[in-house]
Amino acid sequence: MEKFMSIEKMYYRLHQAMSKPEERGEYSSGYWQYLVRQTAQDMCAMQKGRLLEVGCGEGLFLAGLIKAFPGLEIFGVDQWDEALSKSERRLNQLRPGVTLRRADASDLPFEDAFFDKVVCINVFLNMDSIAKVSSSLNEIARVCKKGSRIIFDIRNSLNPFLVVKYKLAKYYDATSRNLNLSTYKPAEIRVILKNAGFEIVRERPLFFPLKPMAPIIMFEGVKK
Repeated sequence: MEKFMSIEKMYYRLHQAMSKPEERGEYSSGYWQYLVRQTAQDMCAMQKGRLLEVGCGEGLFLAGLIKAFPGLEIFGVDQWDEALSKSERRLNQLRPGVTLRRADASDLPFEDAFFDKVVCINVFLNMDSIAKVSSSLNEIARVCKKGSRIIFDIRNSLNPFLVVKYKLAKYYDATSRNLNLSTYKPAEIRVILKNAGFEIVRERPLFFPLKPMAPIIMFEGVKK
């Protein structure tokens, strides 16, 4: 047990060192999480319209969007009340009145065809099954307008090092002990997107140049 504690301390120190200074101490901090957020922002290229982040956490991504695209109408949902409170405080400093709601990804409190873009990042890795991912993507499709876009990421089960890392996470990362850390096959995700009514327009690998082995793959789809 003492050995595991020392590994946990080493991991925590490394995690803190690699996190952005302004994000340290937040549950959503971390180098991988930050790079996913930055990549999603680069993929947005959106100056106006309604954008929803599913799983907005403490508002780190939405805060960046408000700064980059001040013309956007911003919405966020999350299941975690504490994270929503942090998000509200962070976003109100930039733009008071951003719409934030407590909701599950598979049951969004918005009408059909309401959004011009939906972003769901650093979220699917905490879902316990591909069925949950499928129901969430179908619900996202419901609230998307025709021609609107979705941006999300998966942790890739074809990367063996990532699979082992997540299986061992309980020994070095206390924040993951009560959570699922799930990986998915890109082929499964492509089928789900197609069935949900999306056409994939971009797949972007992160942390490895060859997409089949990349630990993280970003997807962008357009609603048909």
